[in-house]
Amino acid sequence: MLTVDIDVGGTLTDGLFTAGERVVSVKVDTTPHDLTVCLFDCLTQGATQLGYPDLDTFLEDVGLIRWSTTLTSNVLAELRGPKLGLIVSPGHGADFYGDEQTSRLLMKMVPASTVLEMEASAQETTVTSAVRSLLEGGVRRICISLKAADRDAAPEIRMKRIIEQQYPDHFLGSVPVLAGSDVFPGADDATRTACALINAYTHGALAATLFKAEDELRETHRYTGSFFVSHINGGVAGIAKTRAIDTMESGPILGIHGSSYLAKVLGLPDVMALDVGGTTAKLSALQDSQPIVRKPSDLFGISLGLSLPYLRSIALGGGSVVKAAPAERQVALGPESMGSYPGPACYGLGGDQATLTDAFVCAGLIDPNYFLGGAKPLHPELARNALEEHVAGPLHISVEQACSAIMDRAFQAVAEMVANAKTELQLDLSRHTVFAYGGNGGLFACGVAESAGLDRVYMFSLGPVFSAFGSSSSDICHVYERPLHLTSFDDADLRRLRQSVEQIRAEGLKDLLGEGIQPDDMSFALEVDVSRGNGHTTAISTPEEALENPKSLRAHVQKAFDRQLAGDGGAKWVIDLARLQVRKMMPKPALRERALQSADPSHARKGSRTVVWGGKCVAAQLYRWESLQPGNRVEGCALLESPYSTYFVPAGWLLEMDAYGNAKLSRK
Repeated sequence: MLTVDIDVGGTLTDGLFTAGERVVSVKVDTTPHDLTVCLFDCLTQGATQLGYPDLDTFLEDVGLIRWSTTLTSNVLAELRGPKLGLIVSPGHGADFYGDEQTSRLLMKMVPASTVLEMEASAQETTVTSAVRSLLEGGVRRICISLKAADRDAAPEIRMKRIIEQQYPDHFLGSVPVLAGSDVFPGADDATRTACALINAYTHGALAATLFKAEDELRETHRYTGSFFVSHINGGVAGIAKTRAIDTMESGPILGIHGSSYLAKVLGLPDVMALDVGGTTAKLSALQDSQPIVRKPSDLFGISLGLSLPYLRSIALGGGSVVKAAPAERQVALGPESMGSYPGPACYGLGGDQATLTDAFVCAGLIDPNYFLGGAKPLHPELARNALEEHVAGPLHISVEQACSAIMDRAFQAVAEMVANAKTELQLDLSRHTVFAYGGNGGLFACGVAESAGLDRVYMFSLGPVFSAFGSSSSDICHVYERPLHLTSFDDADLRRLRQSVEQIRAEGLKDLLGEGIQPDDMSFALEVDVSRGNGHTTAISTPEEALENPKSLRAHVQKAFDRQLAGDGGAKWVIDLARLQVRKMMPKPALRERALQSADPSHARKGSRTVVWGGKCVAAQLYRWESLQPGNRVEGCALLESPYSTYFVPAGWLLEMDAYGNAKLSRK
């Protein structure tokens, strides 16, 4: 079966096309005004590379398309969603049920003027009058999130029905209403409210794009295969089972799961995964080859009581605007980005600001005639002019010195993320291996490692399209939650827990069949949220054998808490929530292992070039990445060039190609 995985980034859109053992990757410009344009640009290029005469003929042979998009993340980050109204319980109009004041981002999404406090038992006239005032104030979507709705959602549902009866969806004056219990029924008050707001804020843009994409695939191109959307849990699902919040940061999350997949293959338990593209740099961590999961987690600075992989990001990438700071005699990068349109000055599309990509070009690290395999020639003179005007001139330094200062600042900014991760995770990261990927990962890898005091790096043949690779290893995954509030851990509680699990299994089976997916090879992973009197909640993975009897369940919870509950009695524990992950296994990409050859890389060498690195102009040997064989060794200083990325090996580093065609680097 021919499969397609497409990841829409902030600057470029990546595609991975798998036809048996043949794997083709492509990159096209992201079209932020309409993401379906870059979707079909990517599909068309993939069809051409695989030798198909046209897109329709190609799609006849495609059985599966998986699509990850930054759309919801961009809407949230850029604050271009609709005006929201929010109804909460009395006394919580300022904190949205959090311990402290509501995050700045949530306050920007729903200002104080559109937040109403209301009793759960409010009369119908009170509700309709309040809603009328919100609509008169320009509100276009309304969220209802009442206190303790995780235990009793009836008051929320009642209010929602009152509003929908007054403003039915077939009237022009209709108003979409979302209850917090519709999104995450078992989450705590703060998480439920935040998730409802995020979902309402980003839903419209995502729905319009997804339905347009599917309509064009099905109706215009007569595509009959499966079309899935990537989710934040690392899996994929059909449009009907996709909420807007499910797609948040799905691309970077897929990169983390791709890192986990390769870490297991390579036998590397401890990994720092670094994703550097055109707009952002993202950092995550693996332990025992698995993503480190945090609860509570963080999404754009919003604390959520959800279990998500550890992921931190900064606005730093190839398109980041560079500015001079003469008072400090240094440079500043971002957070503004030139994106793909007009892009860096070297693109020649009207961009007049200096960017990190311009610095890479002037430093000799990017060949202007081989960018995107030569499909997009760059203009080094425009890059040099922009750096001279905006950086070198104001700081009274040469352009080469400006390039060095810019790169050093970029590497240091990511190294600071590593230091912060060490503090947040309370882990010794000194023995971790850096997995560097994304379009600019190969240029950042060693610079970041040196700045962070790390000695081992991996760079990948599919690094430029790594999130698409992570997508190709993803399964269909649905997550279901049921609020429980079990306090006794007796036979009655155990029966309730078992009944909830069986109901979820049945719902998961029904949903898969509804998406046209046969339920064979399904797997289930149960997790229960357990809390105690001090408010601390722990998510505990729970195997089926733990549900045999109350004693086994109690022992499992005690073991999971370990020393946290030493001396506490079981009666203090409360199972608040059952969460079941229903996963349909999908074919995984086969990594082709080849025999190791000699260490001599001379057959792949294609010349040399002067580059700026570490404040000096040095000679770098040039190699064709795709010509290197397993076992070949390359000593720095060297540049390895592929159509979609450049990999830099500084002096003092040794690169060795492994049996899978990836590069293992170590500091000598």
